[in-house]
Amino acid sequence: MIERSKPASQLPPASMPAEANVIEETVASMSCRGNANRPVEVIQYRHIAISESQRGERRSVGAIGWRTSDDEPVRQIDRDLYQVISSEELLERVD
Repeated sequence: MIERSKPASQLPPASMPAEANVIEETVASMSCRGNANRPVEVIQYRHIAISESQRGERRSVGAIGWRTSDDEPVRQIDRDLYQVISSEELLERVD
């Protein structure tokens, strides 16, 4: 009988040990203006995998993302323009 391994999407990345703790770190916060001049805060964050090695703590930086302060996922269009994914509302940076 052939033993099959898990699909690649279910395996931890080779660079991240299975026992790593993943945290989310805030990188920046931007004041933006949405529809009808509605104030919206856009937060840039990144994932950090923290694991222990023989030489101490190791931090592996992962994906970067954006969201509103209300936890709505956001995509960056350019340096000063963002879009709320669910509503397609455009947010213009004002700070």
